[in-house]
Amino acid sequence: MRFRLHLKPTEDRQKLLFNYQYPLQAWLYKILYQADQSYASFLHNQGYAVPNSHKSFKHFTFSSLQLGKTKPIKSGDTYIQLSSDSISLVVSFYIDKAAEGFIVGLFQNQEVSLFNRDYRANFIVTNVEALPNPFDTFTGNQVVTMSFRTISPMVVARKEEGLDQYLSPTDERYSEFFAINLVDRYRTIEGTDSLQVDSTIAQSLVKFKLISDPTKVKKRGFFVKEGKLKDETKVIGYHNFTFEITAPARLLEIGFLGGLGKYCAVGCGCVEVWER
Repeated sequence: MRFRLHLKPTEDRQKLLFNYQYPLQAWLYKILYQADQSYASFLHNQGYAVPNSHKSFKHFTFSSLQLGKTKPIKSGDTYIQLSSDSISLVVSFYIDKAAEGFIVGLFQNQEVSLFNRDYRANFIVTNVEALPNPFDTFTGNQVVTMSFRTISPMVVARKEEGLDQYLSPTDERYSEFFAINLVDRYRTIEGTDSLQVDSTIAQSLVKFKLISDPTKVKKRGFFVKEGKLKDETKVIGYHNFTFEITAPARLLEIGFLGGLGKYCAVGCGCVEVWER
C-alpha cells in the first residue's frame, strides 16, 4: 500500500534540518506503535529475514519531503528555511491489503515534529491520500518492463572487507547488486529457501537500465542515527534519475511498495512510476 501525507507547517518560516530522514522515520514508527505495538516492534527490531542469510528487510519506505517553495540554500547553511504550505511525502508498505484502511486512518490529523539540537519544524497532517498500485493488473509471474523515477535517494552497495562500498547507477556493477537486493527481498516474502540464487541468476531475473543522462544523477550523503556516536553511520545514496527494470511483476511489486536498494526504512529507495 502507498499513500501521500499532506502536511501543513504550524508556523511560518520554520527551519528544517537537512538530515530529517531519521527523525521522520522515528515519527512513523511512533504512529505505528500506538496502534499495533507488536508490528511496529517487529519492523524496528527484526524485519523480514532472508532464508539462510543474516539479511533482513522492513518492506517499508518513504519519500523525501516534497517542499514546494523554499528559501535559496546558501553556502554554509545547515538548514532549509520553509516558505510554502505545499508539503507532502509518500509512505509505502508491502503489507496485507486487509490492513490498508487501518494504517491510513492512523495518520489523519497527527502532528509531526522534525528536530535536532539546533532546529525544529512542526507540521500537522491535513490529508491522507491513498495511491493506486500499478501492479494490480499483472499476474505474479508475468515479466514486465516498467520505468521509474527516484523520489528519495537510492542506496546500492557491495561489501568489501565487511564495509559497504556505495555505487552510483552509472557504475557497471550497479545492476548486479541492485538485482541481488531485489531477489533477496522477494525471498523474505516467499518464506522459503527454494529460490537459491547467485549473482548470475539474479541478473537473469532482474534487468536494470539507467535512462537518465548520467551527468544529471545527483549524489547525497546523510547520517543514519545522527547524534548517536556508537551507531551513527554515513550513507551515500543517489537520486534525480530515471531507470527501467525488466522483471517478474511479483518481484517488482515487492520493491516498488517496500523500497529498492538498502536503508529503505530510513527513507531511501522510494520511487514512482515514470511515463516516458
